[in-house]
Amino acid sequence: MELRQLEQFVAVAEERHFTRAAARVHVGQSGLSAAIAALEHELGDALFVRNNRQVTLTAAGLALLPAARRALAAVQDGHDAVAGVRGVLHGRLHVGAIQTFSAVDLPAALTAFRRRHPAVTVRLTHDAAGTLARAVADADLDIAFVDGPVEARLTRVPLGRDRLVLAVPAGDPLARAAEIGLDDPALRDRDFIAYRLDSGLEAQISTACAAAGLARRIVAEIVNLTYLVEFVRHGAGLAILPPGAVPAGAEQIRTVPITPAMYRDLCAVVPGRRPPTGPAQALLDAALEAVSSAATSSAGP
Repeated sequence: MELRQLEQFVAVAEERHFTRAAARVHVGQSGLSAAIAALEHELGDALFVRNNRQVTLTAAGLALLPAARRALAAVQDGHDAVAGVRGVLHGRLHVGAIQTFSAVDLPAALTAFRRRHPAVTVRLTHDAAGTLARAVADADLDIAFVDGPVEARLTRVPLGRDRLVLAVPAGDPLARAAEIGLDDPALRDRDFIAYRLDSGLEAQISTACAAAGLARRIVAEIVNLTYLVEFVRHGAGLAILPPGAVPAGAEQIRTVPITPAMYRDLCAVVPGRRPPTGPAQALLDAALEAVSSAATSSAGP
């Protein structure tokens, strides 16, 4: 079994299409098909089910995929380690992030990273925190910026926290409140818009509401925070959110601090059983530096 075969196998597994996979690994489609057939012969089992529309993994293929990704990641780690001695990083950096991550300005950080390391290609994925954390543990992502607790297979690096707020339309009577408790009678019988129910953020909110005796009447579940804020703006309901989800200067929405204060912890996660890749470590170092600089600036002279 050769690394080139594993690279080709992973390409087909991720693209679910031989033509697209062949273009990705820069070989002809017939050559790719022959390489996969040779790998299947060596392993003694079919790796893919092929039909006219798409390619799907067999049970054997699903079993091989994580190991193949780990093998390729290990090779990349070796290249990165040698390149790091020369002060040069190259390869790919796969980053995951939840939709609002106020502890670090990720677009700015990634842009600065690209300027500093132009030979590294960056791919950014947004998803729920749990999904991103599992992807790091399975070597599908190099690093992720998430909230809440994470599984034991990962190393968690704290970066900050958000105080959650209640978002209400500007014309709502609650918009005039200086703060509000989740046990406030004014929140009873109100419609709420919830963020994706499989998220760590929503789980934290649900736990806090239950403890306060608030049974939210959830009328909509929105998986995109930008659209969720728009629902609130149009008066569809109230929402409990991180403050960064509401654009600065949004005139038709007010945010009310919740008391007792509710916080969500923000962190970066990297694999716990092996060192981060060179690019991932460089991005993590930049994130920690940005957090430290922000803390120093806010502290003043």
